[in-house]
Amino acid sequence: MFTLHDRRALITGAGSGIGAATARLFAEHGAQVALVGRTVARLEAVRDEIEAQGRRAVVLPADLGEVGAAAAVVERAARQLGGLDILVNNAAVYRAASIAGMGLDDWQEHFDVNLRAPFLLCQAAYPWLKDSGRGVVVNVLSTLATRPVPAVAAYSASKAALLSLTQTMALEWAGDGIRSVAVSPGVVDTPIHGGRDLAEMAAMHPLGRVGTAAEVAAAIAFLASDASAWTTGSVLTVDGGIHLA
Repeated sequence: MFTLHDRRALITGAGSGIGAATARLFAEHGAQVALVGRTVARLEAVRDEIEAQGRRAVVLPADLGEVGAAAAVVERAARQLGGLDILVNNAAVYRAASIAGMGLDDWQEHFDVNLRAPFLLCQAAYPWLKDSGRGVVVNVLSTLATRPVPAVAAYSASKAALLSLTQTMALEWAGDGIRSVAVSPGVVDTPIHGGRDLAEMAAMHPLGRVGTAAEVAAAIAFLASDASAWTTGSVLTVDGGIHLA
């Protein structure tokens, strides 16, 4: 059984899907959480759920695609929570487009949100995580980082780069007591998929269904806890077996 008692966590993309499920689960296991996202109403709804359980959550609206947003968010989170022990980089953009048909703006937005923002958040969080003595970064990847399919080049490439960043950070920061790990989900029933046919996607997974946000959140919580204290640079694949298909 793992615990996150007295941990202070910053979670991006916390207004819905995997981020919201992770925030709820962290709080359930004793953590204080800073909720980061673009839509205030969604963040406040998650905060209200957490506070109704007697736990603490703070709302930090931000567009992480904007220059300067990452550093400001980390500073506010650390000040309001009294420090920072865990950073969960979950926020992402996903748009389907062929390589030949993708515009430069769409390509750049994927890298601004999916790679540059986690990089800057990690940089800003580094002194707080080091001071914690038990700092953890959990990056949310995708099976598309290592198993690309047509029409998702920007998303796949940005997640592949985030995988490399995760592993390099594990090497560089191990001596500072900071672990860097990742989860790699398959298709999960979250708003990022919009109107796509999830039933059709379910058939691609050997287990015969898409995942839930709660299932990925459980993997994130395990990696963030002391139950995985001897784990760094690793990727936990939570994908219904689609990486084998």
